[in-house]
Amino acid sequence: MIRLAIVLSLLPLLLAVPLTAQPQHDTRRTVSVEGEAEVLASPDMATITIGVVSEGKVASDVQRDNSDRIRKVLAAVAKLGIEARDVQTTHVSLEPVYNWRQDGKREFLRYQMRNSVLVTVRDLSKVSNVITIGVDQGGNEVGSISFGLSTMQSLRDSVRIAACKNAQRKAGDMATAVGAKLGKVVTLSESGGWQSPQPMYRAMAMSDEMKSEPIIAAGELRIRVTVSASFELE
Repeated sequence: MIRLAIVLSLLPLLLAVPLTAQPQHDTRRTVSVEGEAEVLASPDMATITIGVVSEGKVASDVQRDNSDRIRKVLAAVAKLGIEARDVQTTHVSLEPVYNWRQDGKREFLRYQMRNSVLVTVRDLSKVSNVITIGVDQGGNEVGSISFGLSTMQSLRDSVRIAACKNAQRKAGDMATAVGAKLGKVVTLSESGGWQSPQPMYRAMAMSDEMKSEPIIAAGELRIRVTVSASFELE
């Protein structure tokens, strides 16, 4: 009797436990494809990093020298018609430089100050002039020159749409090949975007012999977009 009572008392608890629904498998027939599209475009703008590095034993003298030289660089860039909104300071630092001796003690060598500005050039014919005049006025680091498009976002949008249409066309061809009809889209995502490497130019501590006007080739930009999509088959 005791065993029967225990079983009967547990019965309501078992009935109260919710039954877990079994996962239902998607039985729809689908086809999955990747769509691709790309476009070549000539750049219409460039960004250039110009830096001034000053060194010396006295921090105030190093800071004064650096400020004077970067001020001359900015004034020269402005005379080329570069607007203030297109010139941005990206790095400023003033720090001591030490040499570690064999006995484990550090030896002060000098102070070093670095000031870098990013210049956006919207007229590509001025790129070489910006580099040359920047160096002439005291800039001793020039690097990270890259080219771009002012309409990059809208261009990528149009390439993305073309990639989607390419995916739909591929899926339609595959469906027709097996005697099916392409249905509505099930999933759609951008699986990858790619832009061709930017032309680069870099020079540091340029000597007088190096200060001749540099030759910069803008070339073309290749914008590529890939999408992944799956469609129902009817």
